[in-house]
Parts: sequence; structure tokens; C-alpha cells
Amino acid sequence: MSIPDLSLCMIVKNEAQHLERCLSSVAGLVSEIIIADTGSTDNSMEIALSFGAQVLEISWEGDFALARNLVLRQASCSWILVLDADEAVSGWPADVLNELLGAAHVHGYFLPFIHYVGEAASGEYVTDNVCRLFRNDERIRFRGTIHEEAASSIWALAGGTIAYAALPVQHYGYLDEELRRKDKTARNLELIHEALRHDPASIPLQYALGTEYYQQGEYATAVDILLPLLKSAPEGSGYLADIYLKTAYALQSSGRAKEAKGVYRGGLRLFPDFTDLLESYAALLLEEGQLLEPYHLLQKALESGDTSQRYPSSSGSGTSRTSLMMGQVCERLLRYEEAADYWEQAIGFDPSCDAAWAELVPLCLLAGAEGRLIALTRRNLQALPADLLGKCVPAALNAHAWAWLQALSTAPQLPAAVQSVLRVLPELSRQHPQALHAAAALLELLREGPEQPPIHGYLWAWACRTGDAAAAGQWLASLAASRPGLAAVHHRIWGESGGGPAAAQQRQRPDDPAPPPSHADHPGGPAPPQQLVFPDLSYAVQLLLQAGAWSSLLTLYRNTCPTVFHWCRLPQPVLCGLLQAPAPFREQWCLIHSGHAKQYSGTPACAAEWLLYAAIATSCGRVPKLDPAAENALRQSRSAAAAAGLSYHQLLLAAEAFPGSVPEGNIPWLLLVRTVLRDGF
Repeated sequence: MSIPDLSLCMIVKNEAQHLERCLSSVAGLVSEIIIADTGSTDNSMEIALSFGAQVLEISWEGDFALARNLVLRQASCSWILVLDADEAVSGWPADVLNELLGAAHVHGYFLPFIHYVGEAASGEYVTDNVCRLFRNDERIRFRGTIHEEAASSIWALAGGTIAYAALPVQHYGYLDEELRRKDKTARNLELIHEALRHDPASIPLQYALGTEYYQQGEYATAVDILLPLLKSAPEGSGYLADIYLKTAYALQSSGRAKEAKGVYRGGLRLFPDFTDLLESYAALLLEEGQLLEPYHLLQKALESGDTSQRYPSSSGSGTSRTSLMMGQVCERLLRYEEAADYWEQAIGFDPSCDAAWAELVPLCLLAGAEGRLIALTRRNLQALPADLLGKCVPAALNAHAWAWLQALSTAPQLPAAVQSVLRVLPELSRQHPQALHAAAALLELLREGPEQPPIHGYLWAWACRTGDAAAAGQWLASLAASRPGLAAVHHRIWGESGGGPAAAQQRQRPDDPAPPPSHADHPGGPAPPQQLVFPDLSYAVQLLLQAGAWSSLLTLYRNTCPTVFHWCRLPQPVLCGLLQAPAPFREQWCLIHSGHAKQYSGTPACAAEWLLYAAIATSCGRVPKLDPAAENALRQSRSAAAAAGLSYHQLLLAAEAFPGSVPEGNIPWLLLVRTVLRDGF
């Protein structure tokens, strides 16, 4: 296929860091490359020459349009593509490009620009559409000292037409590192102020100035510049929608919510399908505690979908990000199934959407919908990043969701060593002899690779389960470097003497795995630190729960102050694991909770703790008790989920007093725990 009749025109200064990527991206797509150098001191021009570019040297006069137009005059092809060095085309098929260039009545094309923002690893971006592909016509020239554009010169032609081409351009110049390196903000402000001195009435320059202050987070200054433009900027300018979005958000961020609402409503009258504007307005109303109007706004945004062809946009607007937000609203409305649907929709848009998985996984586990996670995992297994798998696997272990764990463990992204451990762990929580064989298998894996703290942790939990204080102390010593805070937890299980749950536990059998040699001063392990901190408590609880060390968990719960040990603050899948525990454990757990409940305060955590207790008591066939302190905590939380729990408790009492008078069924107690915490924090 022939190379398109297309000239690439650029202006460059000290862009050796980016230029090769840019020029490589257009290989086979352009017939000539023309680069004007404005004073490079690095090897930019050597790179340009290596790609066969025609290089010009021009002086920089502080005017981007002037510099660009000098290069355009050198182009000899029928069409021109304009790029900066920190940009690159992405996956342009040459046959599609040739077809576009052959359109008889089109003078130029808007291209979708993907501007990466923030830190490079985040992958976040904003988009807009810029006319950078147009005919080689001396009447088509750039205008504007800065933020220069060529679209207005095309529209000034008789019958001038600009179409849209789905040929993306990736721009890396707005990444934090680049902004710092080039000090673009200071440069841009200087150029804009100088241009405004010559043309103070220019709306594009005022918009550019407001945008610079907006991007720096100087919202009050941005408002002063942008707000008047809502009345003066022409509707066909191409940037009026963005002025509405930036002005409304800047007002909102400046504490002027009432004015922001007016701007949002005005913008949506003009641009009713502008998804970023719909989302941003919904976010403002959510901050004020509203739910139904944001629900309808986000519904409209999802119906509009990806509108980046028509408006400036940001990553996930109208697709994954909007679905994620919609799910959060549905949960607060207690529409749990609908919330799960929207989070699954977000994953459909982006299978690696970490935030959507983080919402959907605990929701499904708490709702008992493990099958949904299994099906979703199997559909997306190849696309799941390793770090996401690293969050899902502990969730499955904590919830004792063994079937889901099996689906996760087949992911090729998981290292072989991790897969080996995962094959063993489900058996560790079971009864003898399966659990004993699992512990022996863990010890064998440790012999193959001694430096594996997670396995040391599981063997510590196993020793706690079997009541072997000496082994527990020695495994604790082996964890001293990686988990020093575990000693404080160990101390609450075993006490000063090294005793603990031994009386209620089976002592270590002769064939139990032996711990490594230790230099601990006493069987209980190293002396504990003065204070127990929650992250260490959480880590220990997860190990004990995954190992089925139920008596040790009860001992830890009994010996820890309830103001420190809030179960509801643990990873939510742990709460599912509690409901998988043996019935005697759940009965004892409820008794300990009843003793601790007297220390309740009015915090959301205390309200959530009672709802967890209600779930476990109900699983034991009991009607949960509600003392005044717990009832006060539920009422003070001001959460719809807490109110639902209170109401259902009244129904349970009525059913107890008048059997058969209340419809059968149950309430998703664990989901209410999650929602109360979300509402409160």
C-alpha cells in the first residue's frame, strides 16, 4: 500500500527525550517530515535527521502560530499533520488514513487527543478534539500566540468543512514530571499575559488564562476569569462546554456551591449529554447528601456514553468511571443488586478497573454471591493485573470462598510459588487429617524456599490452633524482622506464661511440622511491644481465620479492648469468614460481644459492630439483643442502613412474640455493616 500523501510538520526545542517515540509512531504514514528547530542544545536534531527529516533553524519569537506557519509553508504534500514532540499517533491504519485523505469535500479533521495527566503510572487522562490534520492550503493557517488553532481558518473558507477522524493522538506533555521539567505553567502564563496586553478582549486568550489557573488549582482566580466568558463566548466556539465545566467545578471548589449549581444547570440546558458535566454535578449533590437526583444524572450520563467526540472528557466518563460512581449511589440507596450490576458493568468497560473490583468483591462475598465472582473471574482471568489478583486472593481466603479461590489460582499471572501455597491453604482450615497434611505441605514449601514470611505466618497460626506455645513462639521469632508488631497480638493470645487456648485445643501431635530453631528467650516468644496497633491485629486475625484457629480468635477477642478490636474495621471478607466458622465459635463470639457492647459510643463503627453481631446471632438461630447503648449508636449514625437494621430487629421481636405474624425472609446484615461504615466515613 502506498504511503499517504502527507507531510508531518513540527517545531522542536530540546525534545530528545520524546522525539524518537513521536517519529517512530508515524513510520509508513507520512511522505515527508519537516522539523523547525528553535534552538535545541541536545541531540534532538540528530534524531530528526536519522528519520530523514528536513530540518530548519528558526528563531523563537514567543508566538506558536507564527512558528508553526513557517513550517507549513515548507510542506509539499497534499495534506499536513501537525504534532509536537511529546505526542505520538496510536495505531493509525494506513488504509484508513488514505481513505480519509481522499474525501473530496473535507478540509480538515478533528483528531481525538489523549492527554495523560498526573503520574505516568496512574494511566489517567483527559481528552479533547483538535484539528491537526488538514489540507495543504495556504489559507489554512494557525492563529493564536499560544494554544494556537487552525480550525477557525478552515471555517472561514467558503464551504470549509472539518470532520471527525477516530485516529487517536497520545500526548505526554501534561504528566507531572513533564510539567515540572519544562515549567510549562510559568511559560504559558507569560505568553498569555503578553498576548492579552496586545488583545485584551480576546475570548480564546481569556479562556486559556482561566484554564492555566484552573489546572494549578487556583480556583478562585480561575472563576474570576471564566465566569464572565459564559455570556460572551460564542456557542459554536468549540470550548464553551469546557468553560461551563471548569467554571462550575471551580465555583464548587471555592465553596460557592449555590452558584456552581446554577452553572451546572445552565450548562446542561445547552449540553444535556455532556457526561463530565453530568458527573461533576452529581458529585456536588452527593456531597450535600442527596441521592435520587445524582442517581438520575448518572443514569443520563451512562445513556449518553462516551461523548469524547463532542466534548472534552476524562478517562472513564460515560463508561467505567460513571458506572463505578453509579454503583456507589445505588449502594447508599440500599439497592445492592443494582450496585453490583453497575460495578460489573464498569469491569465490562475495563476488566482491570481496580476500583470496580474493590467494590464488587466484598459486596458479592457479603451477599453470598460467590458464584457471580467465579463467573466474572473466569471471563476476565487473562486481563487481571497481578496486583489486582494480589487483592482478590486474600479476599477469597478470608471469606473461605474456596471455589472462587480455585478460579483465581489458575491465573497464569500468579507466580508458581504462590500457586503452590494456594493449593494448600484451603485444607489448612479443615479438620484433621486434612489440616495436618496441609501444615506439613507448608513446611515442605518452606524447605524449598526459607525466606517466605507468609508461610511463617500461617505456621504461627497453625501452632496457635494446635495449642503448641513453644512452636508458636518460635514461628513468631522467625517473623520478628518482617512483622515485629505481631508480638503484641501473640501476647494477648498466650499471656505472660506462654499459656493460652491450650486447654481447649488439641496439643501438637508427634507428626506435626516442627518449627525452625529459635533463640527466643522464653516459649512465648519475644517480649511484646507496649501497644497493640490495629494493622498488626488485622494481619493476625486474617491468619488465624484462614487457618481455622477459632479458639485463638476467641481468646484474642476476649483479651483485647473493644475500642481497639472493632471487627467491622477488618477487611470485609473477614466478616464472611466469621459466618463460615463452627456454630460453637459463633455462639461464644456473641457472648463476648455482649460483654463488650456496654462500651459502645455513638460512632458509625459501633453501629456497624452491632449489625455484625446481629448477623452472627441470626446465623445461630437467635434474635439479636439490642441494649440501649447499641440502639443509641444505631440511631446516632443517621444511616439508612442502620435504620433498616433497627426496623428489621423490631420485626424479629414481633415474630418471636407472635409466631407466623411476620413474613418469612432475612435481611442482608453484612451488607448493612458495609453501608453504615460508608455512610459514616
